[in-house]
Amino acid sequence: MKQELFQVQRAGGIQTRLPAEPINAAEAVNLVVDQRTGGWSTRIGYEPYSPDLSSLFSPFNGMGPVTSLHIAQALAGGARQHTLLEADGSLYLVFEARGTGARSLRELASGRHAPTPTEPGSWYTDTPYGTVITNGVDQPVIVRPWPLDSSPSAATLAQCIRPFGFVSLPPSPEPYGVEPMPGRVAAAVAPTLPPPPGGNRMALWCPTDAASISDGGRWGLGLFENESTDRYKQESLFGYVVAFISSTGSEGPVSSMATVSWQLLPHSYGFRLAVGVSIPLGPAGTVARKLYRTANFSADSASPDNTALYFAGLVRNNVETVFFDAVRTSETGQSAPDIATGPMPAPRARFSALFKGCFFLDGGLDDARTLYFSAPGLIEQFDPRNYLELSAEGGAITAIFGDYTALVVFRENSIDLVQGDYNTGFQVSVLSNGITCRAPHSIQTVPGLGVLFLAQDGVYALVGGTVGGSQAQLVNLTEQMDQVTRRITPDCRPRAVAVYSATAREYQLYVPVDGNDRPNLGVVFHTNLLDGDGQPWSTREGFPVGAVAARHDGTVVFGHHTGDEDATPGSERGLFVISGARSLGTLYDPVPQTYSAAEAPTSKYRTAWFDFGDAQTQKQVNYVTVWVLTTGQPRITVRHYKDFRLSPVEERTYYAQPPDAADLPTFDLATLGTDTYQESRLVPIRVSIAQQSCAQFSFELETTDDLILVGWEAMYTSKGTQVIFGKRA
Repeated sequence: MKQELFQVQRAGGIQTRLPAEPINAAEAVNLVVDQRTGGWSTRIGYEPYSPDLSSLFSPFNGMGPVTSLHIAQALAGGARQHTLLEADGSLYLVFEARGTGARSLRELASGRHAPTPTEPGSWYTDTPYGTVITNGVDQPVIVRPWPLDSSPSAATLAQCIRPFGFVSLPPSPEPYGVEPMPGRVAAAVAPTLPPPPGGNRMALWCPTDAASISDGGRWGLGLFENESTDRYKQESLFGYVVAFISSTGSEGPVSSMATVSWQLLPHSYGFRLAVGVSIPLGPAGTVARKLYRTANFSADSASPDNTALYFAGLVRNNVETVFFDAVRTSETGQSAPDIATGPMPAPRARFSALFKGCFFLDGGLDDARTLYFSAPGLIEQFDPRNYLELSAEGGAITAIFGDYTALVVFRENSIDLVQGDYNTGFQVSVLSNGITCRAPHSIQTVPGLGVLFLAQDGVYALVGGTVGGSQAQLVNLTEQMDQVTRRITPDCRPRAVAVYSATAREYQLYVPVDGNDRPNLGVVFHTNLLDGDGQPWSTREGFPVGAVAARHDGTVVFGHHTGDEDATPGSERGLFVISGARSLGTLYDPVPQTYSAAEAPTSKYRTAWFDFGDAQTQKQVNYVTVWVLTTGQPRITVRHYKDFRLSPVEERTYYAQPPDAADLPTFDLATLGTDTYQESRLVPIRVSIAQQSCAQFSFELETTDDLILVGWEAMYTSKGTQVIFGKRA
C-alpha cells in the first residue's frame, strides 16, 4: 500500500486546545528559538550573576528571597546602569564600579515592607532625576546612585536615596526684629545713631535719596519719613513664607506666614529699612529655597489685609540661614505660584508612571480610585486640584502603565485609558469591563505587538493606538493554551513577574502554579515566531525566579525566589543570569567545599495530538523522521503515543549523528585543525513506529544535550477503516 507523508518544516509552539494544529506542540519545555533556523534550541540555563572563587553567590550570601529587582538605564550602552533589589525588608544597590574587584552589595534602606505571597513587589519608575520606588506601605523614595567613587562611605550612600516629594510644610522663616533708624531731624544736623540692637533685632537702613548712593532710593521697606507725632503711629507690617526646591526642579508648598512690623522713631526721615530673615534648611534633596513676601498690609496702609505673596529672593543652596531683604515692594518679582499647600497627596502610593511629561501616582490602598499628577516636567510638584477620580464600578487601581498614546490604568474590574495633556486636561475612558490585570509586574511593552499583561484568563496584548483614527484592542494570546494558564495559583497571581528581552526576542512571564506561593513556571512568548503558522509559546521549568529584569544588552537577570530560606549548605541565593550555559545553576559539594555547574535542564518537545485530517479513520504510522541541527554526539529520547494514552507505546534513545555517513566530530573530543569542526549540520533521525493502528498520534523528544529541533515528518498508511459507532450504554 502506498505510504503518505505528512511534513512540518518548522515546529510550532504550545497549543493545548483540541483539535490542535499538527504543527504545534502539546509541550515545549526549556527551549529557545534558534535565530538561524527558527527551530527549537536546547541552549538554555542559568548561572550566578556574580561568580567569585571563594563563593559563587558572593556578595549575596545570607540573602533571603529577592522580592523586587530593577535595572535602571541612565545612559546608552550601559555606561551608567544601576541594579537595585529588595530582600529581607532592605533595599540594596549592587555596586559594580570598576576598580573595586568583585561586585559588592550596599544597603540603601532597611525596615521596608516585605510583600506577602498575595502582594506584588515594589514598583520602580525611571525618571530623568532618578528611580522612584513605591510599594503601598512605605513612603515613596527616589534613588540616584551616581556619581559614586570606588569606595563610597555610608554618608555618601545616604545621599543616593531620599523621600520622594514634599512630605510636610516647611518650617516658617523667622524675620529678625527691625530697629528703626532715626535719620536727620534737620538738613544740617547729622543723624543720631541708635544704640546697638540686642537680641534678634537689626538696624539695616537704606537711603531714600537717589543721589545718596548709586541707584539709591530703590531699596528698603516700609515708611521713610515721620515728621509729625501723628505719623509716628503708623506701622509697617510685612509677611514672609519660604518654599523648598528639590533636585528635580520641583517647588514644594509654602510655609505658614511669619510677620514682622515696626514704627519709625519721631521726626525721622530719609531712610527705609531692610529686614533680616532667618530661613530654615530644607530636607535631603533640597538644592534651593525661595522666599516670598507680602506688601505692607498694616491696618493703616494703602492695602490693609492684602497678604498676596510676591517673589523676594532665591537662595541657591541649602546651607545659608540668613537672608537680607531690601527689595522695594514695587521691585518684587512675580506672584507666588499657585502650588500645593500641603504635603505630597499620595504618601502610600503603590504605582507610578510618567505620561505626557507629568508624574502620576495612585492614591494607595486608602485612596484606591484616585490618580494624582504633577506639573509637567516637575515630578514632585503637585497641585491639590490635579487629580482624577475614577468611577466606582472599576474598583481599586491594580497598576498604571505609561504607553505611547495613553496612560493605561488597570483596575480590579476594568481597564481605563487616560488621554489628553496637562494644558488641555486629562480625560478618562473605559477600555474594557471584565478584562483586567492583578499581576502588575507582568506588564511589559513588546515592540511591534503592544502592551502584554497577565489577566485573569490568560495573557493579553493591548494592540493598536488611540490617536489618528486607530482603535485600541485587547487580544488574548493564550486562548490556545488554557491548560497552562489555568494552573496559576489564583491568590498568588500578584507575584507573577515578567521581562522583555530584545536580544532573545522573548516576553518571559514567571508565575506560581499548582498551589505554589512563588513563581515556579516560566511561560515564554517568542516574538520571532509570529511570522509562522505555529504558536509562539513555550514553557520553562527549573528556574527559581522571584523577580526579573533586563540589562542594557537584553541579558535577563533574576533574583532567587527562596535564598537562605533553604537552609541546605551552599544553596543558591542572590542574582542569576539566564544564558546558554545549559545548567540549572550550581551545585555545592560539602566535602571539598567546592561549587560546580548543576545538571543541564531537561528539554522536551511533544507534538500536539493530530489525526492526519480525519479523526475517525484509522492510520498506521510507520516512521517519524526528526530533523535536528547537531554538532556531535547528543543523545535524544523519542517516545510515541496513540489515542490520548498517557503512557508511551515505545521509548528509544538515539545519537544525533547522521545515519548514513561518518559520525560528526564531537565537541571537546575533536582536535581543531585535524578533525575539522566548523559548524552544525542538519541531521535526520528516523524512528520506526510499531503501534498498529490509531486515530490520534503524538510523539515526544527529550534531551539534556545541545541540539536544535527544526522540523519533522511522519510516514503513514491508511486502509480506510473507520469507527462505526460508539459503545452503547
